[in-house]
Amino acid sequence: MTPYLNILGKSIPYYGILFAGGLVIGGLSALFRAKKRNIDRFDILCASVFAGIMGIIGAKLLSILTTMNYIIEYKIPFIEIIKNGFVFYGGLLGGTLGLLLYCKIFKLPFIDFADVFAVSVPLGHAVGRVGCFISGCCYGITYSGFPSVVYTNTVDVNTPLETPLLAIQLIESAALLVLYLVLCLLFYKSPKKGLCTTVYVISYAVIRFVLEFFRGDIERGVFLGFSTSQLISVCILIAMAYILLYRYLKKINS
Repeated sequence: MTPYLNILGKSIPYYGILFAGGLVIGGLSALFRAKKRNIDRFDILCASVFAGIMGIIGAKLLSILTTMNYIIEYKIPFIEIIKNGFVFYGGLLGGTLGLLLYCKIFKLPFIDFADVFAVSVPLGHAVGRVGCFISGCCYGITYSGFPSVVYTNTVDVNTPLETPLLAIQLIESAALLVLYLVLCLLFYKSPKKGLCTTVYVISYAVIRFVLEFFRGDIERGVFLGFSTSQLISVCILIAMAYILLYRYLKKINS
């Protein structure tokens, strides 16, 4: 398995192709749900651009922050820093800010847009994780059972070669596809606004927290024995618990 696609003598990493493909698929998927919330499809396309640009910036910034020591120690060239490495949570935060910005500028209902995109994000993310698997980044712990993979060539120079590793990327991709199907069902069956966004945020935080225990890559950042993504997941779950409790207490006291 090669991590590069050769086109006209140019070697293009599958990671980049599937990362971009995931963004496009997620955006197109959102178009099909726009009518359900009375959102103009042109607004979905424009909001996708805002969210996509801010998402890429956020993913890159968080990647740099979590690998700063590694970058300084090995004096990684700036061009290499720009070309490689993204952190999903940074992308999620950046994308959310981009979406919020678009809705604020054009005075559109953020929660409706958030629900539409919350359903689509897991699908695009699942595609991107396949790119991680092919490229050898975000690899799992040493493991020789099913499902495992042995890399002989990778984009990530830190990935162990000739060593059986847990294919955690494919496991996450499968979990994301299941989450996508669940959210699709909720979107069309439940009229409650904000439900899909809430379910997505909580579900992915739990999924990511658990799967991080089975990741083996060193670029994740570790603090108090937990990875950066695990700490973010915990913060998200605490914040969501507070919001849900606040809404519940407000409802019973009104």
